[in-house]
Amino acid sequence: MAERSQTAPEAGNDMGNEDAIGGNVSKYTVLPSGYCGQPKKGHLIFDACFESGNLGRVDQVSEFEYDLFIRPDTCNPRFRVWFNFTVENVKESQRVIFNIVNFSKTKSLYRDGMAPMVKSTSRPKWQRLPPKNVYYYRCPDHRKNYVMSFAFCFDREEDIYQFAYCYPYTYTRFQHYLDSLQKRNMDYFFREQLGQSVQQRQLDLLTITSPEDKSDLENSVMQKKIKIPKLSLNHVEEDGEVKDYGEEDLQLRHIKRPEGRKPSEVAHKSIEAVVARLEKQNGLSLGHSTCPEEVFVEASPGTEDMDSLEDAVVPRALYEELLRNYQQQQEEMRHLQQELERTRRQLVQQAKKLKEYGALVSEMKELRDLNRRLQDVLLLRLGSGPAIDLEKVKSECLEPEPELRSTFSEEANTSSYYPAPAPVMDKYILDNGKVHLGSGIWVDEEKWHQLQVTQGDSKYTKNLAVMIWGTDVLKNRSVTGVATKKKKDAVPKPPLSPHKLSIVRECLYDRIAQETVDETEIAQRLSKVNKYICEKIMDINKSCKNEERREAKYNLQ
Repeated sequence: MAERSQTAPEAGNDMGNEDAIGGNVSKYTVLPSGYCGQPKKGHLIFDACFESGNLGRVDQVSEFEYDLFIRPDTCNPRFRVWFNFTVENVKESQRVIFNIVNFSKTKSLYRDGMAPMVKSTSRPKWQRLPPKNVYYYRCPDHRKNYVMSFAFCFDREEDIYQFAYCYPYTYTRFQHYLDSLQKRNMDYFFREQLGQSVQQRQLDLLTITSPEDKSDLENSVMQKKIKIPKLSLNHVEEDGEVKDYGEEDLQLRHIKRPEGRKPSEVAHKSIEAVVARLEKQNGLSLGHSTCPEEVFVEASPGTEDMDSLEDAVVPRALYEELLRNYQQQQEEMRHLQQELERTRRQLVQQAKKLKEYGALVSEMKELRDLNRRLQDVLLLRLGSGPAIDLEKVKSECLEPEPELRSTFSEEANTSSYYPAPAPVMDKYILDNGKVHLGSGIWVDEEKWHQLQVTQGDSKYTKNLAVMIWGTDVLKNRSVTGVATKKKKDAVPKPPLSPHKLSIVRECLYDRIAQETVDETEIAQRLSKVNKYICEKIMDINKSCKNEERREAKYNLQ
């Protein structure tokens, strides 16, 4: 079995030893845990020991999934983006998932449809993977690093597959391209060697310009200079020659500022004054210029307190670039202020719309409740009495609440209705020890008085149902007449009489109306009538079954 060219950390250390990855894998075979012997087809062999290759470590997570660790950039372990490796010893129709687990970028084009590149020995042209098989996300299992996962299916066993971040462009290919340009002997192309890299690779300097301008190219930027207060650069003129601007010479010197002023205020006022002055005299000054080495000295008005400050000499090209940047920033600031004002107006409009929407929602709820009551009243009148005029009901329902309560003797919602309260003694008729509840229903007077002292709506409703129907009728009936869904072979039972149900609700309403006048509470308590009757029917059936079991047990004994 081929081993790594350089030792990679163990899989158990996870990301803790990520920085210890020292080199690319070289013909590294990934074997399943606990397997001993020669590699078989399907035991993948990874290799990245070639130019532009990058793969430092491979961990097998499962039979189909692999965690891949890429090496960081040279001299900067914080940057980890590029990968390029090959996979061989595959099996036909083998499916795998590769996870690049130590990306350093928070934002990537992989989120916007970009996909890794792939090619094989039989298909040498680079192709992109389908974007639907590529995922870029932050994974908590890898120290919250960003992970790029992609799925792939190998289709040919004899092929060697190569995966890359994007189209590879190697150093050798670049050198061949420069050699081909140099062989053409083009007048405007010049190639020079600056030195060699740490890995002893050639560093080229390319110059593309016309031949007559090549000698003046280095001095063209230094032909014109402007003195600007406050800023200072570390370069001087010696013997009439201008020194080159290196990295050290381009650093600004720290200058003492006047006491009582912030450095940003002094620099801002100084630059604004110079810019305003030079914008007015720019054309005139350029017209009086006699030679390229002429120097313009400008002092900003109102800056006499900065006479003791050191002046800075910068090239004209740098000054013009600073001026353009300053004007661009002012323009961007105006655009930002306009966008801010536009956004503020939009927020105000949205707030007004939300307020109007809230009022519409509350009005819609009121209309919906009124519609429900109207429907229930219509259904009640059509089912228990003569039909009524629809237009008349609508006109009555649109009247104020007190008039509606006096016009109708019954109101309803989706699950119940509550008639207008009436004195109990005037409503129920006593005759020969019987109490008439309405619709030809009579109950015993003594039981009726006992019912009136019953505590709780549930017990009151259940006892009243027994008085009206009796236990023998209730155990063979249901409230709705629909078979229960809890039992597959359940047979539907006949429903209870609607007019008797309305009598139960009416009696319960009279009882509740003596305790409260809140319509919401009355409707809520009346909506539980069907539930109470269902519970009573189940209790009766349960007691009947228990009685049958006891009789069967007694007969058996």
